[in-house]
Amino acid sequence: MKNSILVVAAIVASIFTTQAQNAHCGFDQHLEKMLAKDPSGMNAILQVKEQALEAKHQRLVGDFERGSGGPRIIPTVFHIIHQGGSENISMAQIQDQMRILNEDFSRTNADAANTRPEFEAVAANPNIEFRLAKLDPQGNCTDGVVRVWSPKTFNASDDNGVKAVSYWNSTKYFNVWVVATIDNDGEAGTILGYAQFPGFGGAASDGVVVRADYVGSIGTGASNNSAGRTLTHEAGHWLGLFHTFQGGCDGGFFDDACDDTPPQAEATPSNCPLGVNTCTNDSPDLPDQVENYMDYSYGACQNMYTLDQKSRFDGVLSGTRSAIHSGSNLTATGVLLGETLCAPIADFYATKRVVCAGDNITLTDNTFNGVPSSYDWALTGATPNTSSSANPTVVYNTPGVYSITLNVSNATGADSHTITDYVTVISGTAVTTGWIGFEGFEETNEDYLILSDGQGNTWQETATAFTGNSAIVLNNFSGNPLGSEDEFQLPSVDLTGMNNPRIYFRLSYKERSGKSDQLRIYISRDCGENWSLRYTKNGSSLATVSGTQGSPFTPSSTSDWEQVDVNLSTFANDEHVLIKFRGTSGEGNNIYIDDIQISGPLGVVDSQSDFAFRVSPNPMTEQAQINLEVVNAGNYNVSICDVTGKLISTVHAGTLSFGNHRFDVSKEQLPSTGIYLIQVDNGQGRSLKKLVVQ
Repeated sequence: MKNSILVVAAIVASIFTTQAQNAHCGFDQHLEKMLAKDPSGMNAILQVKEQALEAKHQRLVGDFERGSGGPRIIPTVFHIIHQGGSENISMAQIQDQMRILNEDFSRTNADAANTRPEFEAVAANPNIEFRLAKLDPQGNCTDGVVRVWSPKTFNASDDNGVKAVSYWNSTKYFNVWVVATIDNDGEAGTILGYAQFPGFGGAASDGVVVRADYVGSIGTGASNNSAGRTLTHEAGHWLGLFHTFQGGCDGGFFDDACDDTPPQAEATPSNCPLGVNTCTNDSPDLPDQVENYMDYSYGACQNMYTLDQKSRFDGVLSGTRSAIHSGSNLTATGVLLGETLCAPIADFYATKRVVCAGDNITLTDNTFNGVPSSYDWALTGATPNTSSSANPTVVYNTPGVYSITLNVSNATGADSHTITDYVTVISGTAVTTGWIGFEGFEETNEDYLILSDGQGNTWQETATAFTGNSAIVLNNFSGNPLGSEDEFQLPSVDLTGMNNPRIYFRLSYKERSGKSDQLRIYISRDCGENWSLRYTKNGSSLATVSGTQGSPFTPSSTSDWEQVDVNLSTFANDEHVLIKFRGTSGEGNNIYIDDIQISGPLGVVDSQSDFAFRVSPNPMTEQAQINLEVVNAGNYNVSICDVTGKLISTVHAGTLSFGNHRFDVSKEQLPSTGIYLIQVDNGQGRSLKKLVVQ
């Protein structure tokens, strides 16, 4: 039996993999992966088929009317997994989706009149109603919606753990996870949603995952052709249906097991081609049933389930999923209760969390479970620092990192939510007026910002450097999921004193076979309101070392590094420029960056191996030392310049022998406190280091 199940699973997988579309349902891919892990899951498919045959037999023998009896009620919960973006859909959009779902599962949808005459006789009322739960698993009052801040909303999948972020007992509730994007597992196209087949897979993963912009027909759901039917389609899978095109024209055991859906060679390519007939081996020969919810036609074209599809629903609801609509469960989940006001659960977000001093920031109330009647914001560092508005706009005038607290209440109860170190306020004027350098990330006062998306790894300092003792690295080899984006932002800089400003940095990266990471650099001249892309590389174009590597990459020599030069001349007249590096994980390999410099052409750090030097202490108060290690004897110039490149003092000009040489720099040699550049040049190479004089 085990071998036969493996053979069946392989055949099913071969059928499923032929159905990918540009925008499509991920049910086939999900089921294929589950069968690959556990081929015995085929028994669940066989069980659903048997349940459907029995339900169909009862329908035919009893001559039941379509839609007879009261509806089977399914308690439902929406888990909104978000990071404060458009994926955090409104309650109105959820309610619109519930309306569409219930009209489609009761055949009260207005477009039911569009069913073509040849299919009217088999169009069915599934007699199913979905209701938002009113009691949560602990028996507390709920509006049937949970909102959770998590980066797992991006490239969501069972593998990335999105379902574990928020889950209610699937024997009692129909779980719907709403996310920003869904992982397509490396295949072509965009996945709009996917469902778990009844009786197959763990209880904690049972339900439907759906993109937020395909929920309902209003809000973000108004910008596509789904008409809210994506969840209708996925709920069909959750209740035991396959696609109408499953198995192609030949059908057999691996078709959708519904005699009243004509065979179909392939999925309808996301349009509404009424009259198309891709299979002519059925009798009578009928056109493709593109109005069926289980095709890939536009949602606005879909309007029906069939009698045999209803029989599959009936079989599942009398068998595998019988407990979920039982009387005791309807009581336990509160769906039979009247309208109730629940205590609010406080939540909020800001679309901007890094702002310049003096800029406005708007905080958005994200409270759920119950509508608040009062708001009380505590906004440390802001003006005003309190508010009773639902969505206050405040100003932060002083650089720093600030926490926020929201207190909400209504007649039923109250709640409070605090996020520590939530808003970062940076200086509204340039931190550096001219040349800026991170020579190895050694200095503790460099004060760059790490902007993590919260998924796995982010940028961190490392002892593997081109020069000095430290660089910065993004570990994409392990622990950083596909699509994760992490940034680090440099202190703001005034470029007006520079001639032809540029950014230079050292980069080291080696590809991992079949994987492609990406590095981008963005520039902003308006405190982060808008960002301009100035550099982008990925895969082989990003690599500084040829070939691929199946283990974590670490640079082993200076030859593994390359110097990158990015032109910033467009921003030469800007007094306040922000620069950020964004790394995007392709689950490939590690990206190393070192020796970042922003300067005019003088700031070029030419490739050299004849010398190395350091300056200490730095910052200096009265005196510092330049320690220069010479590998090859020759003529050397050691000089001090200001940030514009103007020569201030020549420390040494002449021959130096192999070995270590020390030069003293005193405060008296310099015109004032501030930032200076120490330059060493031997005619073959040149290097700069920053000296801060206090």
